Amino acid sequence: MKTKSLVLAAVGSAALGGAMIGFNSNPNAADKAVYETSRADAYAVDGMHSSVVFKLGYMGVTNFYGVFEQVTGEYAIDLENPSGSTLDVVVKAESVDSNDEGRDKHLRGADFFSVKEFPDIRFVGKSFESAGENKVKVTGDLTFHGVTREETTVLEWIGDRADPRGGHRSGWEAVLEINRSDYGVNYGVENGALGDTTTITVAITGMRQ
Repeated sequence: MKTKSLVLAAVGSAALGGAMIGFNSNPNAADKAVYETSRADAYAVDGMHSSVVFKLGYMGVTNFYGVFEQVTGEYAIDLENPSGSTLDVVVKAESVDSNDEGRDKHLRGADFFSVKEFPDIRFVGKSFESAGENKVKVTGDLTFHGVTREETTVLEWIGDRADPRGGHRSGWEAVLEINRSDYGVNYGVENGALGDTTTITVAITGMRQ
């Protein structure tokens, strides 16, 4: 298993890189510093094993939950050098599932997601910094309902391991809290039927590319 920082700096790789650029195949400590350039592994989101769950208040008496069933994207998270990380996650708005067909139709319409006009909900990380062990604070652009705003969340790296099918898998989770009215989705806010604050939990697994 690679280090949690996912740095591609194994001695074997360094030796191979050295041979390719004219160094010997058994580099000394000084040579290793040349080879060991920090770079996080790139992963593609595995939508089948990832989850996007949203929560908002209902009538001031409980919380209501729904899910999005389609999520794609890619990421490369470096825990030791967070500033070198990348993150791009896309959720298909039309894949919303609230456990009721009629309500899902309403959610896809103009009162909420307007999925024909705005098919994608997308978060692209712009800056990354350490937030403690196995955690990275991510600030990026969230595009939702045709509006793009800067939002911040903390990504918790769960781990990585070899996949039984021969690949390599990793996973992380983040919770993002937004006011949906900031994105022009105001239905039910004024009369208190539905909450404005919306919590989005994103639990991702990906396959190394």
